[in-house]
Amino acid sequence: MTRRCKTLSLALPGLLACNPGGQNSTGFTTQPGTTAPMTTVPDDTSEGSSTGGSSTSTSTSGGSSTDSSAGASGSSGTVWDMGTPPDFDPTPPGCQGKIDFLFIVSRNAFMKPHQDQLVAAFPKFIETIESQFSDFDVHILVTDSQAEWGSAYCENDCPNTCEAEPAYPCDYKPTTCDKTMGAGVVMNVGPYTANAPCLDGPLRYITADTPDLTGTFECLARVGASGYNKLGDALVGAMNPWITKPGGCNDGFIRDDALLMVTIIGEEDSPGGAESQGTWQEWMQATVDRKNGNLDAIVMFGLISSDPTCIGTKDPDARLCKMIPNFPHHVLRSLTTPDYGPVFDEAAALALDACSAFVPG
Repeated sequence: MTRRCKTLSLALPGLLACNPGGQNSTGFTTQPGTTAPMTTVPDDTSEGSSTGGSSTSTSTSGGSSTDSSAGASGSSGTVWDMGTPPDFDPTPPGCQGKIDFLFIVSRNAFMKPHQDQLVAAFPKFIETIESQFSDFDVHILVTDSQAEWGSAYCENDCPNTCEAEPAYPCDYKPTTCDKTMGAGVVMNVGPYTANAPCLDGPLRYITADTPDLTGTFECLARVGASGYNKLGDALVGAMNPWITKPGGCNDGFIRDDALLMVTIIGEEDSPGGAESQGTWQEWMQATVDRKNGNLDAIVMFGLISSDPTCIGTKDPDARLCKMIPNFPHHVLRSLTTPDYGPVFDEAAALALDACSAFVPG
């Protein structure tokens, strides 16, 4: 399938998302297809896109000019044989349906209705992506916002029946990966969860071959509403190379030749309580390093914060609200958006445009 790159506004000035040969003047990105990680990220004086919450990309096309003065007065008329020009296809290869979807879902107490909205919006979103490719090759991993496994509502009741959730499995022994930040969740427990394994087999993520893809996603995405909101820690954890290496918790999840789409859903992860470590620049650096410095290989989608000032904020403590718009391919909307359907439609369109421009490294 060949898709035409659309003309889009930039989250970062000077970045050419649909022109792999363009001159990127920022110190923040590398040319697609390279393996050098980026060495700098914007500081808090650098602003990303602050209107509409959605980034887009710019497409340019190069041309050539010929010197028509040969044979004019003073010219010898000599024509040098430069050989046959090499073939050049300006169309990027695109991701060809190979997309790694990472969903980071908060477990905080306010999240039940937002997890319901996520589950409701997902089927059409993934159907839109699947319909564009003859070879639908996806990985879908869900992780939550704290390392500790289990539900605080129930652990104190065990080994007796949990009063808040009678189906709570007090006899389950969590694995190391169950307790590793950024690892794919397999079995959510506590109120508002399935309290049963969502996946069979060694993989902690969905593939295109997973039976009942949408039902499995629903089981995984209902991570519960008992826990911290450490979304930044979860992002950094999922980007650690060791977690996706052979034998790692997320073995094989992030592929070098696949587009990476990160969806973060939860309240702002600001300093001042049980929050994530590091700065938003460090979170962004970890993500871009994981994709070998290629910003065109990443789509960042956030449903963040009930505060309407999140979009366009200049507050350095609003770390997710600052980080997400600094990715050139991004959608940022409020967590309290009444209907997630249109926002996911927008995110799907952006993912397909980024996929068409993607040049695997």
